[in-house]
Amino acid sequence: MFSYIKEYYVMGLYTQSDLDIFVSAKMITEIEKQEIMSAL
Repeated sequence: MFSYIKEYYVMGLYTQSDLDIFVSAKMITEIEKQEIMSAL
């Protein structure tokens, strides 16, 4: 799931708010969220 979320975030389909929701839903960890956000 992490790789899909990261790819979609880089493409601009997901926002930081979406990442917060994914963390809350335990789909990704806070550390993975930070990694995704630093990909840009």
